[in-house]
Amino acid sequence: MIGLDTNILIRFFLQDDPSQNEKVTKLFARLPEIGPGYINCITLMEFAWFLRRKTKLSRSQIMEGISDLLEAEDILLEDELLVEEVLGIMVSSQVEFADTFIALRNRKAGCNLTMTFDEKAAKRIPGMELLT
Repeated sequence: MIGLDTNILIRFFLQDDPSQNEKVTKLFARLPEIGPGYINCITLMEFAWFLRRKTKLSRSQIMEGISDLLEAEDILLEDELLVEEVLGIMVSSQVEFADTFIALRNRKAGCNLTMTFDEKAAKRIPGMELLT
């Protein structure tokens, strides 16, 4: 198993740096023999956040990218069932991946609530509550 850092995922997804794209493409092609490629929760959160905030990709584009990672044979995501649950919630509401993932991970850890100053998240995500 080989851990994949956020910058590797971003290069592979965006294909925006020719010299790094070639290296990343070769790495992904080798995963059947050396892999699988492992993506931990922190990396996945950073990936989603970067794509949404820095490149201004839409929620649907980010959902598609994460879905592609889930479906890839040579990629293993930490807590795949939780990632699938987050995507399911995103389909039916206007929530962001990172906020939803945080709330659901906290619930899984035994938290009754996740306190936030994010009004939108508190209104839209079950288990999030606005700190007033």
